[in-house]
Amino acid sequence: MATTTKKRKKPTSSATRKKAKKKNGGKKNSKTVITLILCAAILSIIAAGVFIITQGSKPAKNNPAPLKGEVAWGIDVSNHNGKINWKKVSEKAEFTFIRVGARGYSQGEIYPDTTYKYNLKHAEKYGVPAGVYFYSQATSEKEAQEEAAFALKAIKGYSVSLPVVIDFEYPTVNGSHAGRLFNAGLTKKERTAVINAFCDRVRKAGYTPGIYASSYIYRTELNMKDIPDDVFIWVADYNKEVTYTGYYDIWQYSETGSCSGIKGNVDTNHFYIKNRKSK
Repeated sequence: MATTTKKRKKPTSSATRKKAKKKNGGKKNSKTVITLILCAAILSIIAAGVFIITQGSKPAKNNPAPLKGEVAWGIDVSNHNGKINWKKVSEKAEFTFIRVGARGYSQGEIYPDTTYKYNLKHAEKYGVPAGVYFYSQATSEKEAQEEAAFALKAIKGYSVSLPVVIDFEYPTVNGSHAGRLFNAGLTKKERTAVINAFCDRVRKAGYTPGIYASSYIYRTELNMKDIPDDVFIWVADYNKEVTYTGYYDIWQYSETGSCSGIKGNVDTNHFYIKNRKSK
């Protein structure tokens, strides 16, 4: 019977064992680091996905998210409407636009609306989604930016989920257009630039910009093709239908409307939510 000779293991010195242990430990550490990096990357991807999903579920600022359905009914108010009972208003109005300030049409001074703080506070308290507007008489881009800055400062700390709007119109005195904006004799290009300057400032502050004007202004005084698509168009036209033939989001159809909680007449509006979503 043949004899099998076993090979003896080579003795391992203490130094060699330490070196091997260190080498193996290095491999383990490398694997641990790689594993941690991979885990961090996976968690980052998951977190990004959750963020995107969460953001997607939130109302986009260029969409009147607090409003539901295809058309919403609402009002726009200023100090001319006196002290408003917002609890009663909330029973009917689905949204509101609140004037925060104005520029005088003679001397050009900027001043706040005396009721805007009360109106913003109570609209929020009773759950009426709000936007704001500033009555403009800006005759330059610089003045328009000043007006936007004033409006943005005024709404700081308040809930404003709808657009921040430049109210662009000519005052009427004795049946004729008047005021510093009308008298400035700006060209279409210059008027459009004034509006865009206001809207740019609002956009950069993280709010959605908007324009309020009459069908006449939209038809004859502005280059609407030069107004960015993200700007909400609010048109005043007290006829059976809007005579401006371009795109619009909101129609102020009456200045002699009524709403519980407000004494006297109030401006009333239809907000065409479906229009914006399909634009």
